[in-house]
Amino acid sequence: MARPTVRRARATRAERRDQIAQRLLTAAERFVADGTSFTEISVEQLITEAEIARSTFYMYFEDKGALLLELTDRVTVIMGQAALAWLELPPKSSRAELKDALGRVVEAYFAHRHMLAAVAEAAAYDPRVREQYGEVMARRIEFISEHFLEKQRQGAVRPDVDVPSVTPWITWMIERCLYQWLGHDTRSQSEYTDPDFTDGLTSIIWHTFYEGVA
Repeated sequence: MARPTVRRARATRAERRDQIAQRLLTAAERFVADGTSFTEISVEQLITEAEIARSTFYMYFEDKGALLLELTDRVTVIMGQAALAWLELPPKSSRAELKDALGRVVEAYFAHRHMLAAVAEAAAYDPRVREQYGEVMARRIEFISEHFLEKQRQGAVRPDVDVPSVTPWITWMIERCLYQWLGHDTRSQSEYTDPDFTDGLTSIIWHTFYEGVA
């Protein structure tokens, strides 16, 4: 009879950790949006902004670096969910539909651009972040490659494309370009509009994977 109680207690702790991490993500994004680099943000500032106790922070995170790794996973999941609109486009989708799907990826990046930029920059000096970021990108490349290989089998992607060879280039190109053009964009969410940027991305993806498919 005790097992359901134990499972519920574990679930509650996991839920609590998830809530704490989300509040810290929101707090961190507020600071970096104001121009503060993640390295300059103290744990004290984060817990004050997130309205949690110091003991609560250290119950779940060893240090600020461990928190950054958690936040890396969270924003990666968000970007992965946004990319599904593109990766799961049905066969014979139009270029306009591709642009709309890619626009969701760009919008998701813009919404979390400061945190994503902080992660990319931390990877340059923090070995833990660099290793995890490399693993994140490797998983993303594999995920995209698997989707395109399946689409190729369905006849929805050009048969002459060497998907495993092309996917790493496309994945890193998108990541680097989003960082360069949007990572430190000072516009508010309501001011965001990038039709030319998305047009260029659409053109590259269309010509690489879809152009000429019957």
